Amino acid sequence: MKTIRILAALGSAFLIAAALPRALAQAASAPVGAPVQLAPVVVTGDLWATDLARTSASVTVFDATRLADSGVQSFGDLVAATANVTWTGGTSRARFFQVRGIGENSQFEGETPDASVRFVIDDLDFTGLGGAATLFDVQQVEVLRGPQAGAFGANAAGGLIKVVTAEPTAVREGYVMATIGDDALRRGGWAVGGPLLADTPERLTFRLAAERTVADGFRDNAFLGRSNTNAIDELNVRLKLRLRTSNAWQWDATVFYADQDNGYDEFSLDNTGFTTFSDEPGRDTQEAVAGSVRGVYTSEALVLTTRTSFTGTESEYSFDSDWTFAADPRGYDSFLATERSRDVFNQELRFDSAPGAAQRWTIGAYYETTVEDTFLTEDFGGATTRFDATTVALFGQMGFTLAPATRLIVGARVENYDLATRIEFRDDVDFEDTLLGGKATLEHDLNERALVFAVVTRGYKAGGANIYNFLVVPYEGPADYVTETLWNYELGWRGRNANGRVSGELTAFYLDRRDPQVRDSAGFGDAFTYFVDNGRRASIYGLEASGRIELTATFSAYANLGLMESDLESFTIDNTAAAPAGGRELANVPAYTYTVGGRFGRADGFFATTEFSGRAAYFESNTHAEKRSTFTVANASVGYRREAWSVTVWARNVFDERYEKRIFYFGNAGPDFETRRYESPADPRQVGVSARWVF
Repeated sequence: MKTIRILAALGSAFLIAAALPRALAQAASAPVGAPVQLAPVVVTGDLWATDLARTSASVTVFDATRLADSGVQSFGDLVAATANVTWTGGTSRARFFQVRGIGENSQFEGETPDASVRFVIDDLDFTGLGGAATLFDVQQVEVLRGPQAGAFGANAAGGLIKVVTAEPTAVREGYVMATIGDDALRRGGWAVGGPLLADTPERLTFRLAAERTVADGFRDNAFLGRSNTNAIDELNVRLKLRLRTSNAWQWDATVFYADQDNGYDEFSLDNTGFTTFSDEPGRDTQEAVAGSVRGVYTSEALVLTTRTSFTGTESEYSFDSDWTFAADPRGYDSFLATERSRDVFNQELRFDSAPGAAQRWTIGAYYETTVEDTFLTEDFGGATTRFDATTVALFGQMGFTLAPATRLIVGARVENYDLATRIEFRDDVDFEDTLLGGKATLEHDLNERALVFAVVTRGYKAGGANIYNFLVVPYEGPADYVTETLWNYELGWRGRNANGRVSGELTAFYLDRRDPQVRDSAGFGDAFTYFVDNGRRASIYGLEASGRIELTATFSAYANLGLMESDLESFTIDNTAAAPAGGRELANVPAYTYTVGGRFGRADGFFATTEFSGRAAYFESNTHAEKRSTFTVANASVGYRREAWSVTVWARNVFDERYEKRIFYFGNAGPDFETRRYESPADPRQVGVSARWVF
């Protein structure tokens, strides 16, 4: 079966490659005066919003059509189709992401919040909480690779993931959606938008979207005789308002509510896949209330933008630590729960050059506070910690025209990072540092349809304190760790042909990490300590390539490829064992990732899609030698649209490929607690039907 899957993927790639010369010939001979008319895709995640065709960065954008046709439900469903991006399970929804190998695998008790890959929904910060990002009523999803120091500073050392939801409109519109599928999947959504003032429809507009998803979670608990111990039960509601108080002022407000009341029951002592034996299944819940207000004032001299946002979350992450039942002689009967309360507030004020100005520039200030209180409950008692970080930053960027076809863009950001921790049963540890980042980009237009660029970026990951309280396990790590500095170098090309039917991009990069932050752990069973230490140096290099071809009026094909190599220099972990580490590849750096797919759509409304995504094996963690398996996953859909109705039959993981979404390597089975590999399998094949009615 695996050979069939590989041959199918290679066959799709061969058919596209075979059709490419003819497509290029047709594209070259087609009248230039009749180009393919597509709405421009604007990348909004960078400091300057730019048309994708003119973006001098490695970026992937998923548009609304691709999201609707493929049956995806959350951002985790898109990771396999994104070059050089990985994700780590161990939660009910994908929450922890790695871009070019940078990003955290978890946030267990005592681990500081993930801040390596910035995850935002519109203007709302959900970094480390990406499970809230469902893809209902979403306009596009953007993934920017490499340090985003100018726009986000310390919170985007690896890159940025941005979910852009549908905007309010001055015309009344809306739709309802319903989905049923395997695993008892039931999903329904409703979105509506339009003007609130009949006489002046563009003055005040809104967009309201609500979605509910329930599913069993692909697990059968044999001990309890239940199939819903890992269940999904999620509700998301979003309201967006847009007010134009004058020709100069526009105000946008967003209120967002998410309630994830999910189970968590995914591991077993015997690696029995989708069958578990826990007598006390856990929970993975998150209730979030978030809001933002953005005001934009545009004059002939400049553009003033003020943005204020707040995200508050209450969560519980709990699990049966022994993964089995009390009568199992290998078990030790323990339950662990981590309850967290996180509040993130940020304020940005920036001034930009006026639209169309001869010289483009930006200057701004940023303020952010992150306060997270954690309460850990184990059989031996409980303990609390507090993480309280404040960031104050100044940033700026300016563009220079060196020649009619050549531009230089230079930006810098300086920020003060101040962290205070409160740790029960242990001395408090504080950390403060002034961080400097920047970016220089040289762009050159080869012609009106293609450009080349070179980029040098200095990014950083702020240092901090290890906040685990060490109630049971002896002290096994340093009290704090220092700031990591990242130098990123890129060379790239982006272009399209004369009639717009063929387009692509290619970016080569080299990432130099100094004082790389490496997470580690020590212990066995449920007696664990977690900490971060610094290595000496690490490097990652590779490339990202993508392309799209309109082969005919009814068929298009696309593909992307990511290649990476890495090295983590040898160093000694600062703990009582002085354990050696490094001297090998970094974790979360597969040698290759790829996607190849196609879409067929006729004028009568019939459409079909197919997509193959795969990646090489790679290390799960920097602290053990276990690897995730190589895999190739196929997704497909077929549907029909007629006037206001559409129906889509979709299938994800068509060939039921088996691979891992999380690997642990430790001792969890008594009486000897021998260190061994434990796996949580990724979702199996799922088939569903979605219907939509537009009104």
